[in-house]
Amino acid sequence: MENQSQQPSPRQVEEAGPLLPVAHGSEQHLATCSLVLSAMGIDHQKTETSLLVQPEDEDRATRHLQTYLEENKNWPPPPAYLQERKQTAQPPTLLMIGGLFLFYQLTGSWEQTNPWFQAGAIDSSRILDHGEWWRLFTALSLHADGMHLLGNCIIGGFMVHLLCKAIGSGTGWLLLLVAGASGNLLNIALRSTPHHSVGFSTAVFAAIGMFTGLQLKRNKFSPMGIILPLGAGLSLLAFLGTEGERTDLGAHLLGFCCGIFAGLLVTVTRLADAADNHSFQRILFTGAVLLIFTCWWLAARNSGGPLF
Repeated sequence: MENQSQQPSPRQVEEAGPLLPVAHGSEQHLATCSLVLSAMGIDHQKTETSLLVQPEDEDRATRHLQTYLEENKNWPPPPAYLQERKQTAQPPTLLMIGGLFLFYQLTGSWEQTNPWFQAGAIDSSRILDHGEWWRLFTALSLHADGMHLLGNCIIGGFMVHLLCKAIGSGTGWLLLLVAGASGNLLNIALRSTPHHSVGFSTAVFAAIGMFTGLQLKRNKFSPMGIILPLGAGLSLLAFLGTEGERTDLGAHLLGFCCGIFAGLLVTVTRLADAADNHSFQRILFTGAVLLIFTCWWLAARNSGGPLF
């Protein structure tokens, strides 16, 4: 909308009466204030350094300008590259994804007689009937073959890195493991037949679910705020998680659902506010690493034979 206010001459100001200033500042600031007053139907005149109104309009003009400036104090936000963040350390994504590659060199591919898979793979009977809960976590670090590993590391590395940048490395990795293990548990609990599986992909789709959960709470559960994040997350699930004849769609879907709850938990508890707390994130990250080592220690102790 074109601003119709004109810069008055000294003679015009004198003829108009004792106009009072209600705003001072730069040309851009005055142009914004002028639009506010125009929208509220308040007559005004603009000089090079201020906005002038009639005395009877001074209180109303001042009130509307103060309200507008308070409501828009931090809008628009500065570009991402100008926003100051305390976090300087990069998430240890390469360390963890590299660890999966190195671990695969140790475990090898899935074979019936491979002791690593006998001890650590998802086995519904061993978990549900014999209480070997650690398999829910150890299976996340095992892969059937090199292509299985490569796909999970490329896609998973990207997703996990972005997630850790958003909520912190310790929070991200610990919740990924818990959500991934929860997805594995639900996947076997809801089946009526024995089931075996391995792979980091359940945690990858938990990461996608966490992004969805974070966005749901941010949008305050409005109809479109629910439909759009869920639609985006389910589209990624359909695109990335349904191909291949050995794909465990149930684990992917349930990992995604568990990730949504984890994302909501992060926002409700405001854990994302601690993303820049390096000490706190180191503690949580150490806890995530210890969780994996503890689960493999339990798997090795329960296997009854050497894994190497």
